[in-house]
Amino acid sequence: MIYEICANSYESAKNAEAAGATRIELCSELGVGGITPSYGLIKKVMDELSIGNCVLIRPRSGDFTYSEEEFDVMLRDIVLCRELGCQGVVTGVLLHDNTIDVERTAKLKEAAGTMEFIYHRAFDCTPDPIAAIKTLKKLGVDRILSSGGKKSAIEGLPLLKELQRIGNGKPMIMPGGGINAESIVQIKAAGFSEVHFSGMVLGSTGIKLPFSFMTERFLDEEKRGVSDREIIRKIMGNG
Repeated sequence: MIYEICANSYESAKNAEAAGATRIELCSELGVGGITPSYGLIKKVMDELSIGNCVLIRPRSGDFTYSEEEFDVMLRDIVLCRELGCQGVVTGVLLHDNTIDVERTAKLKEAAGTMEFIYHRAFDCTPDPIAAIKTLKKLGVDRILSSGGKKSAIEGLPLLKELQRIGNGKPMIMPGGGINAESIVQIKAAGFSEVHFSGMVLGSTGIKLPFSFMTERFLDEEKRGVSDREIIRKIMGNG
């Protein structure tokens, strides 16, 4: 069994290596589903650890339909990962109807070069997962990280098994989402050879903040915050 750990920090990545995991998916901000980690974090992991490192390429939280500027950032991040010698990149792009964006996915894969190319859980948003896996198969995607269209991989296990049958290893189906020491038994029994989980525990920092820096309205997955020109001008005009 190949064990991939969703690592949100250098400490998580180091613990994954020490525990004997096969590789990590390096990311930041798991609370919003993960976004691309910083250059410094990627570089430190590559310099100081030997565990396989696939990096999440997701420029922001929310949906998986990106502007031209956001897509350009994704391409640049992939090139950076390639230059740093990362094992692979984990990414995904959808059209406004949540079907696979074939053109952009092909461009991301081209930018990845010889790195492994993993399509992430944007796949679980697609309205027709059977059509989606056939599309990704044609594009030559190496793996699909999926919970079978459900919140957890156990809930989505029937679809995951069907996807595995269709993919036949190309692409490999890697279950992920809510996997723990109990549910992994069912995943393994279903014939999967790769699995994705975080093994996360939440510990107190021991530091008391005077107030919360979280802004709930920025966490709405169906909205995207952008600095507005007119508001900027109005505030500057009153300053």
